[in-house]
Amino acid sequence: MIAFLAPAKNMQPGALPTGIPGRPRFLEQTGAILEAVKEYQPWQLEQLLKLSPELAWEAFARHQDLNPELPGVPALLAYKGLAYLHLNPQDFTAGDFDFAERSLRIASALYGLLSPKDGIHPYRLELRCKLTVEGKSLYRFWGDTVYRAAFRSGDAVVNLASREYAQLLLPFVKPADSFITCDFLTPVRGKLKTLPARAKIARGEMARFIVKNRLEDPEELKRFSRDGYRFAEGLSSTSRFAFIQHGEG
Repeated sequence: MIAFLAPAKNMQPGALPTGIPGRPRFLEQTGAILEAVKEYQPWQLEQLLKLSPELAWEAFARHQDLNPELPGVPALLAYKGLAYLHLNPQDFTAGDFDFAERSLRIASALYGLLSPKDGIHPYRLELRCKLTVEGKSLYRFWGDTVYRAAFRSGDAVVNLASREYAQLLLPFVKPADSFITCDFLTPVRGKLKTLPARAKIARGEMARFIVKNRLEDPEELKRFSRDGYRFAEGLSSTSRFAFIQHGEG
């Protein structure tokens, strides 16, 4: 079983408890994207990435200095956001990291698909931005590359990503593929809704649940019960697992 995660906009330095960071698998494509994004001046990045002037200057400096061939920070420790705060890889043991390396994958607009130990550098880029690489949008540039890498082992893929990043997989999923999306729902005025911040937290908690409990079978996900979530059999199917938040747990 492979859990598919979205990245976070913000990044931070980090260190791997044991071992040397790995090498991302799609550095040729990363290089092509970098060539395109380095053409943008800070004021252009403001528009492209919808950033403040200060953040645009920071992104510009990062991109200009970025050399993907140099060793970087392990991807699982590099991202800083709600999902990763609750995944909390900083307290992982060496055994946890080894299991995460087998069971987690992180989507990236710049790197395509990352394993937790892959060494990466801080960047600022989103799939939905209007950057063109070799005359293609980022979605078209990556095509089915991420899908083929994610499903290469034949394992079930559990989608814990936002729709923006799930779109790297969804157009290519075949009926024979085992692909399960987890929906995290909260009752709001009598209706069940996906609240973005709570969903991000739940995705991080689910990824942590997978690693800490060494889960290998998607059926085991139904035991997830963090933050009041419970599996909802009546709202679920073989391709969608629904979890309803019943209160703080």
